Amino acid sequence: MEQLRFSIPEIVSLIGIVQCVYILVYMLFRSGRLSHAGLPFLYFLVLGTAFFLDLGKAYIGELTEYYDVMRWVAWYSGPPLSVLLVVQIAQITRLPALRHFWVLVLIPLALGFSSFMSSLDSECKIVHQCGVFYDWLIVSGLIAGALSLLAIWMKRGLFEGILIQKTGKERYWLILALVFANIFFLGAMLLSLSSAVSEQDAVLIRTILGLGLVYLTSTSLFRIYPQAVRLIDKADKGDSLSNEELELAMKVERLMELDKVYHETGYSRTDLARELGASEAVISKVINLHFDKSFPQLVSEHRVEDAKRLLVETDASIKVIAEEVGFNSLASFNRVFKELTGNAPSAYRKSQVKAA
Repeated sequence: MEQLRFSIPEIVSLIGIVQCVYILVYMLFRSGRLSHAGLPFLYFLVLGTAFFLDLGKAYIGELTEYYDVMRWVAWYSGPPLSVLLVVQIAQITRLPALRHFWVLVLIPLALGFSSFMSSLDSECKIVHQCGVFYDWLIVSGLIAGALSLLAIWMKRGLFEGILIQKTGKERYWLILALVFANIFFLGAMLLSLSSAVSEQDAVLIRTILGLGLVYLTSTSLFRIYPQAVRLIDKADKGDSLSNEELELAMKVERLMELDKVYHETGYSRTDLARELGASEAVISKVINLHFDKSFPQLVSEHRVEDAKRLLVETDASIKVIAEEVGFNSLASFNRVFKELTGNAPSAYRKSQVKAA
């Protein structure tokens, strides 16, 4: 029974394994094909492996003399993989371009650099058995992690306008969670080089950070990737958007969210196409694929959302509100409002006043 007693770090690692397995199974079932969510799947597979290697250190650590090297590879692969994951989250319908994958070379380079520097030590006869080798692994891993974060900073142009995109807020906070988790991870590993934090404490901090990252990212991923799967499925059928069409989609979002062009009574797809300098056919394709709805549905939903706010925040008459948000008649406003909310505007206002 003695072997069944786990330490606190081992318990945390076990929880991390369970969460990672849950996420991996979820993605397998929701994505249909692994290619739909390949990068997040790989990320959590590597993170789950890191948790497993930490848990198994006391039990299977003697199986190979390279066990600690394997643990290092699993944990320090996180920052480079985070770069690719961040890029994919920023452009949710497409995989990162091949030029972004250079960050994966950082880990083998760091491993080779550590081996070379350790070999220069005259007392280090067998590199992987020297304490100085593992010190160099931490140093080179920190450098690789810092370069990974720098790569994210260099790609910051990908994140412009993300907050106004579909699922933009979830994606934005998920990116921040990944970035800060990597910063804290590197900080903990840096402290392990000093006498301020023992190696055991550093491992515990690292594991807790990994567990927190799993929780934060999984809650966002579960909201983001079902949509991504739907969009990618359409791309597989030949209905994908080109880069120019994606730019048009971003412009449509800005016109809707910021300029609120739909407040103009009778605003039509023709008006939108003229404003964007594109054909109506292209505008229809962009709206159907990017927003997963038609132009009238898109406009109606925005108008009703604005009307709901005005019904609660102002004492304006329903007729005035209908005109304010762009409806050309009170009858059409009442009909559309009830279709989308299940209540008439007057009933909605009363229910919100009572709730307040």
